[in-house]
Amino acid sequence: SLFGVINHCVTPMGSRLLRKHIQTPLTRQSVILERLDAVSFLIQNSQQSNLIDSLLVQLGDLERLAGKISLRRANPRDFLALHHALKICSELHALGHAINNSYLKARCDMINPLDELCQKIVRELRHDAPQQIGKAPIFKEGFSIELDELRQISVHAKTYLLNLREKEVQRTGIHSLKVGFNQVFGYYLEVTNTHREKVPVDWIRRQTLANAERYVTEELKDYESKILGAEDKILALETKLLEELKEFAAQFVPALTLNGILCAELDVVLSHSKSAQKNGYTRPEVNEGESLLISSGRHPVIEKFIPADSSYIPNDIYLDNKDQQIIIITGPNMSGKSAILRQTALIVLMAQIGSFVPAERAVIGICDKIFTRVGASDNLARGESTFMVEMTETASILNNISHKSLILLDEIGRGTSTYDGISIATAIAEYLHGNPLCRPKTLFATHYHELTELAEYKSRIKNFHVRVMESDGKIVFLRKLV
Repeated sequence: SLFGVINHCVTPMGSRLLRKHIQTPLTRQSVILERLDAVSFLIQNSQQSNLIDSLLVQLGDLERLAGKISLRRANPRDFLALHHALKICSELHALGHAINNSYLKARCDMINPLDELCQKIVRELRHDAPQQIGKAPIFKEGFSIELDELRQISVHAKTYLLNLREKEVQRTGIHSLKVGFNQVFGYYLEVTNTHREKVPVDWIRRQTLANAERYVTEELKDYESKILGAEDKILALETKLLEELKEFAAQFVPALTLNGILCAELDVVLSHSKSAQKNGYTRPEVNEGESLLISSGRHPVIEKFIPADSSYIPNDIYLDNKDQQIIIITGPNMSGKSAILRQTALIVLMAQIGSFVPAERAVIGICDKIFTRVGASDNLARGESTFMVEMTETASILNNISHKSLILLDEIGRGTSTYDGISIATAIAEYLHGNPLCRPKTLFATHYHELTELAEYKSRIKNFHVRVMESDGKIVFLRKLV
C-alpha cells in the first residue's frame, strides 16, 4: 500500500498521523508548502535530521500514555515511561532555537517539557517500580514516613523468621527444618517424616503432605498477624499514593496530548524526508492553478515490485482546463493503463499531504477532490448488480465534481452490452467536456476505440495509447504512454 511504502515513522503516533494525512489530504497551498519546506530542510540538514530521529525513536507512545492517564489507568511502569518521554520532549524543545525552519521550530517550541510532573515522578517513584501494586516496592524511601515504617516491619520479618528457624533447630535438632508461607495456611514450620518423632508437643499440626508435616507455634501465629497486617497496610497505602499521583498527572493530559501531536508531526515530515531520499522522490511545485504536469511519473507502490535488474518505466501526464482537459487512454489488457491512472492520483495525493513525489518534476494545481471509478464489484445484498454499482458510483462522481477535481475513469460501461456501454462512456465524456459550470481534469481508460472519435469535435479531449510492439511473434508491452 502507499502507506506501507512511505511510512518510515519511528513512533506509533507518527504512523497513526501519517495514515490520517493520507485519508485527509490538504487543500490549502500555504499549509502544503509549509510541510514541503520542512521536508526539504530535513533532507538538506542531515545532522539535525538525525538528531531529531534519534530522539523520536526513544519516545514511545506518548498519546497512549496520555489516554491511560486521563482514564486513571496508568500503572507505575507507565509513569516511568512517561518520565522518560518527557525527558525526550525536553530535549526536542531545546532543539527549537537551533532549527532554521518555521514549521519544525514552531513545533519544537510548543513542546512542553512539563518539568513539574517530571520532577514529581522522579521524587516519588523507584526506578525499578513494578507494573502491578504488591509485586515490589513502588515508592522511594523517604517519600512517606508511614510507608517506610511499615516496610521496616516487613523487612525485619525475614530476619525474625531466620532467627526463629535457628532457635527451633537448636531446640529440636531438626536441621532440615523449613519456614514457609502460603495463602491458605499462612506461615508454617515444615518437618520431613524422617524427623517427625522430634516434633515438640507444643507445636500445632496445620497440614499433612506426602513426605512431610507442617506445624505452627503460638509465637509464629502472633508474628504472622503483625507481618500480614503490615503488608496489607503497605498495599493500601501504596494504592492511595498511586491514586494521588494519577490525579496529579491527570491535570496535564491536555499538554501531554498536544506534545504527542507535535512529536507525531515532526515524525511524519521526517518520514517524508526518508522516503524522498530512499526512493528518489522530488519536491512537487504546488500552486492554486488548474493544470497538472507530471514529468517521468512513477507508481510508488508498483515500482517496489520491479526486479533489481529492471526499472519502472516512467510516464508523462499533462492536464488542464483549457486545452487538454480529458485524456482518452487506449491499449490492450495488461499494458499499464490502470497503473498510469492510479500513479497520477497517488502523485497528486502525495503532494497534497506534504510529501515529495515519484517523478522528475510535478507541477500540481491543488485538487479539491479525487474521484475514481475503477474495478468491478457488486452489492447483491442490497439488490445492486455490478453494472448498477458502477452506474451509481459514476452518477455520484458527475453530481459532485468541481473545477478543481481530478477524475479517473477505468473501463466505464463494461457491465452491459457493447453498444450500450459505448453510449454511456461517450455520454459521460461529452458531459465532462461540455459542462458549463466546471471542467474537471479527467483520465479515461477504455477499450472502446470508438471514443477516440470524440477528439475530432471536442477540442479539450486528446487521444493517447499505451505502446506495444510485436517481436518474434510475441507481444511486448512497452508501458509507454504516447
